[in-house]
Amino acid sequence: METFDHILNALSESFSRFGQAIADFLPVVVSALVVLLVGWIIAKIVARIVSRALRTVKFDTLIEKAGFDQMLNRIKPDLKGSTVVGRIFYWVVFLVFFMAAANILGWSALTNGIQAFMAYLPTLGIALLIFFIGVYTANLVRSAVQTAADSIGISGAKTIADIVYYLLFIFIAITALNQAGVNTDIITSNLTLIIGAILLAFALSYGIASRQIVSNMLSSFYSKGKFKEGQRIEIGGLSGTIESIDSVSVTLLTESGRHVLPSRKLIEEDVLILSDGEAEASDANN
Repeated sequence: METFDHILNALSESFSRFGQAIADFLPVVVSALVVLLVGWIIAKIVARIVSRALRTVKFDTLIEKAGFDQMLNRIKPDLKGSTVVGRIFYWVVFLVFFMAAANILGWSALTNGIQAFMAYLPTLGIALLIFFIGVYTANLVRSAVQTAADSIGISGAKTIADIVYYLLFIFIAITALNQAGVNTDIITSNLTLIIGAILLAFALSYGIASRQIVSNMLSSFYSKGKFKEGQRIEIGGLSGTIESIDSVSVTLLTESGRHVLPSRKLIEEDVLILSDGEAEASDANN
């Protein structure tokens, strides 16, 4: 009988201690849950405010100009940059409250991990900012290069602009990774060799393929003051009126029809100017 009473007392004492532990820990759990609930509400409010503010300043338009909209659409259709930034702010605010809740519960290891991550966030934010601004600038440079190449009649303007863009993109990505604390020494050394070889091969092939075009462009530039539309000239056995002059060719209107001559012929061959178009027009008017 004494043994049975002893067992009952032991069980009673154990349940009493367990109940007391629950009673002591329950306010802590409730406090942590309240902190999480408040943090969730505040994080939702902050995310909405940030998203609306970014939409007001046309942030999504900048994202589209930088070319990030295609990347976002691959993640989720119709995903906007303002929404992504809003979600980032949501998780940053929520993590602050989650760290406070973990601290209330005494989870020091989790608290230290979140603190280390929060300390790294400014570095990561600067790296992302460098990447975003860099890609936006690279897009502007690509458009400028393509426009300039098209304006002077260079063939393959889009290809040249794309090459310039991707080269800038690689260097920008490496810079952003360095800012984020990633060691890119091996990547940089290998990419330098690869890009150098590609540029050398491209320069040689493009230079050989386009030497005639470049020659015509330079000839057109140097002969611009000597020849003009409306002049009658004789060149290479052809006699006719200059109908048009562009960056690489001259269109000569003769009795037999139109002849398109490369601009370099105006420099390399003997050209006889038969009459000035303006003079003829003046005589006709008189």
